[in-house]
Amino acid sequence: MGGIELYETDAAALAFETAPAIMWLFTGPEHRIRAANRLARASVGDRPGLIGTPVRAAVPEAAGQQVFELLDQVARTGEPQLGVERRVEVDITGDGDMVEGYFNYSVVRIVAPDGTWVLVAHCIDVTASVRQRHAAQAEVAEVRQRLAAERRVTLQLQRNLLPTGLPLLPDLGLGAAYVPAGEWHTAGGDWYDVVPMPGDRVGFVLGDVVGHGPTASGAMGQLRAVAAERLVRGGAVSEVLRALDTIARLSPDARGSTVCVAVFDRLTRVLEHGSRGHPRPLLLGADGVPRFLDGPIGPPLAYLDLDSPVAYTTLTQGETLVLYSDGVVEAPGRGFTESRDRLVDCVAHVAARNTATDPRDLPDRLCSALAAMVDNQTSRDDVTVLAATVLAGPAPRLELALPAAPEQLVVLHRELNAWLDALSAHRDDRMGIALCIVEAVTNSIEHGYRDHSGTVTVLAELDGIGGVEVTVADTGTWREPVERSPYRGRGMLMMRECSDHLSVDTGDTGTTVHMRRTIRRPPVPQPDFDPPHPLTAPHSFSVKTEVSGTTVRVFATGVLDSSNAGELRSALQEAARSGVGTCTILLADVDLLTSAALRVLYEQVTDLRATARDLRLITPPESPAAAAFTASGLDQLLPVYSTE
Repeated sequence: MGGIELYETDAAALAFETAPAIMWLFTGPEHRIRAANRLARASVGDRPGLIGTPVRAAVPEAAGQQVFELLDQVARTGEPQLGVERRVEVDITGDGDMVEGYFNYSVVRIVAPDGTWVLVAHCIDVTASVRQRHAAQAEVAEVRQRLAAERRVTLQLQRNLLPTGLPLLPDLGLGAAYVPAGEWHTAGGDWYDVVPMPGDRVGFVLGDVVGHGPTASGAMGQLRAVAAERLVRGGAVSEVLRALDTIARLSPDARGSTVCVAVFDRLTRVLEHGSRGHPRPLLLGADGVPRFLDGPIGPPLAYLDLDSPVAYTTLTQGETLVLYSDGVVEAPGRGFTESRDRLVDCVAHVAARNTATDPRDLPDRLCSALAAMVDNQTSRDDVTVLAATVLAGPAPRLELALPAAPEQLVVLHRELNAWLDALSAHRDDRMGIALCIVEAVTNSIEHGYRDHSGTVTVLAELDGIGGVEVTVADTGTWREPVERSPYRGRGMLMMRECSDHLSVDTGDTGTTVHMRRTIRRPPVPQPDFDPPHPLTAPHSFSVKTEVSGTTVRVFATGVLDSSNAGELRSALQEAARSGVGTCTILLADVDLLTSAALRVLYEQVTDLRATARDLRLITPPESPAAAAFTASGLDQLLPVYSTE
């Protein structure tokens, strides 16, 4: 015991020395080390001169680690101190290299009858167990990181394989939602599609591939492509199921997949449907009462040699068809019957709360509610829902007769936005349609009625197969521009870029522009991804100039078209005359950029280049301004930067 007499028996001294714990005895205000057993001495490297030395001098590297302060507190207050896994660094070898250790400890003050006291520190070295736990935690963290990375890749793959939107049809309201499985159950098996078909029919498909991850997503992509191809060609439900069955037999990853296929005749309102291992479709009546459709269900894909059984149901106005994956009715801890009852109750509840809702919006409400019903943090399967409501009246249409004057563009933007809002069109579709219509009307004003006044008519409506038909007409006489410029023709190029079909018919009685663009309604946003924000383009415009050092910045906001292109030109010319070295225009907050404004930018860049100066065009890659540069081809002629 280092020569210290304990005034106890030799057995007690031996027990102290060989105790399976670190034990220290300190006395006096300096906490001199009066005793230290073998594990205590080993914990500081068996350094000489420990006994009788104040602890601050014996173990100086403990300063700053709150060890000495702990002893001071117990000595002063007499209150015991306990701790778990306290981290302490000690120079065991004496060469200055600190070694980390973790200790469970207790420090108590014991007072003798004569009033003297000693501090007893009892410590258990738990360094090995703490390091094992840290290593296990690091391994778990690495596994979680790998799983998270795989999940992100799979979700991105899944999103790319699923439809980017649903076709906008005049007599059907459509909605869809997809929720991936919980964090530890990688997504990638559910899929759905809505396909306009020949003969005023539309096909619905919702399926589930066995398994998860990229492999399941790949099999899902195969099945979806085959189903879409058969439906586009007008195949009946049995033909689609037969084709899917063939693919499943050839592809081991698709074997055992389940699917529900339905074809709705929009003229007779007869629904043909068939399922292979998939839950029965649900039909929400116009009276708000849901029921499951009758009909046989065949085995999963690749397990049937005969044609798949099909059934027929006639739908009526206001009824809503709901297809769903088994993730909706196979929740952990609930039986199948209970989950089906929850599904029915949820649908009935949504119907009761939305009696005054536009029927076109009811499918979205249903899909959102059913997706929210499932806890995607604990769900072991993806959840997919597809809904379609039979509508009564025709879809909203845009029908305008505008005086051919630039100030009428304000009216055009207002009515155009209201119409696009009613359709709930996708952001990209809104921007493309707005560009086409505004460019066509601007051309009529500039070229058709240059020498006299007149009227421009605009008619836009859904065509019944998922597209928008637009006709812009005037009764003026086309006049070629007096001024020839290499910039000319960009407006027509933008119109062609933003439409699937464009035709221009000019004659003595006027000019008619006809355009068509496939248009889609966004599904309910997926978790883990930014929801699509609708693009609104109120007809407002502002431009602000700011000078900082040798740079002048021009901030443009709102809609830039022919009605305010002159203001934009004046602002840029004033900025150029300021004499500042660099001129920058920031277009991130521009909602719509038409060819008239693009021409101003092109001309100002050209003019400044002639004086050995630059106009820098700044806009994010996904902005409406960037889309306009790409559509017009000006991104090939002008340098466009994403940031300053």
